Amino acid sequence: MKSARISWIAMPNSGERSADRDMNTASPPLPTFLIIGAQKSATRWLRHNLGRHPEIFASPYEIAFFNSPKRFETMGVEWYRAQFEGWSGESIVGEATPGYMMWRHEPQAVAERIKHTIPEVRLMAILRNPVDRANSAMVHHIKHERLHPRSTLLDMTRRTSPESDRLGLVAGGWYAASLKPYRELFGDQLLVLLHDDIRDDPRAAYEMALGHVGAAPDFVPPGLDELVYSNQQGESAQWKRDVSPRDRQELHECFRDDLRELEQMIGRDLSMWKPEDSTFDRVGGSGR
Repeated sequence: MKSARISWIAMPNSGERSADRDMNTASPPLPTFLIIGAQKSATRWLRHNLGRHPEIFASPYEIAFFNSPKRFETMGVEWYRAQFEGWSGESIVGEATPGYMMWRHEPQAVAERIKHTIPEVRLMAILRNPVDRANSAMVHHIKHERLHPRSTLLDMTRRTSPESDRLGLVAGGWYAASLKPYRELFGDQLLVLLHDDIRDDPRAAYEMALGHVGAAPDFVPPGLDELVYSNQQGESAQWKRDVSPRDRQELHECFRDDLRELEQMIGRDLSMWKPEDSTFDRVGGSGR
């Protein structure tokens, strides 16, 4: 069980009891960190494991405050603060809402709302191969009966332009375009991880996230390396959707220009996301 690490509690006798009462009745703080996306890229894994750290309280669900003009404008900051019920004095507080960097939710407007409300907040984004992310998102929508069971990703992208797709299958993977306003407004307050980082070395990725939010690095939750994806829970053959090499070639073109810009933005080589014989060219940048 977590314990509240707040120094002013250590007071004698009646003062201690008064401080305890204040802690029990205090309003939850606004978050000190946000996981802004991307959808279907292990944001739930990161939020869950950060929340297991004794210094961190993480909301167990997506609050979707800053990407909802109605909630932001009519329900307001006090409503948002109240969504962190269960906080017990942890110095680090956060939530994960992948919709915050979804292109269809206008990341420029979302980033400005966040900057206005919690200007010192630490931000984290996890990016996944955009073709795999789109395929996983499609399966999610099939399971929830928003798409026909026989839908295929290539057919979906051919029939619907990314700009008019309410599900954001392609636009949800326009990472550079979606992250640009966050980089401009928050600078180094934004940490970008790759899904590949978590897959290859979950502990190193977790420790990087702990350092970014300001938590002690000496805690490793049990089962950290067990990556459980929502589409794999109770998975059966009816949900399995593979993307053929030929389809992957065509789908990758939907992201090619954005990935070039992303490589320069984050200083990472993303050639491992390139399908074989793709026209996607490697570009210069640090971290290679």
